Amino acid sequence: MVQKEKKTDLGTLRINNEVIASIARNAALQINGVAGIKAGTLALISDLFNKGYSHRGISLDISENEVNIGITIIVKYGVNIPEVAALVQENIRATVEEMTGLNVAEVNINNGDIHAEHPEK
Repeated sequence: MVQKEKKTDLGTLRINNEVIASIARNAALQINGVAGIKAGTLALISDLFNKGYSHRGISLDISENEVNIGITIIVKYGVNIPEVAALVQENIRATVEEMTGLNVAEVNINNGDIHAEHPEK
């Protein structure tokens, strides 16, 4: 498993990819209008062919100085999808940068599903 590593005067700090993915997941779920993260069949297939780290609907491509993040979200029915996606992008970027010190170059959003409050009849 690839990890982001930073050497300091006191030693080495390693940030596991699962930690970065967890931060991105939690940042996305904080946005009103996001019902969940999609980790279905399409996400699993994407995980197999992703050149970086990919797990449960979140992919990471980490280079020396930056990270690209991809996430598949489930939005609530009735929300403005482009507005919700923009809020998710910004919250993920800000939160990952603040918590890890990594530069987030891209946050790519896929809308994987819509969650309706009432089941279809």
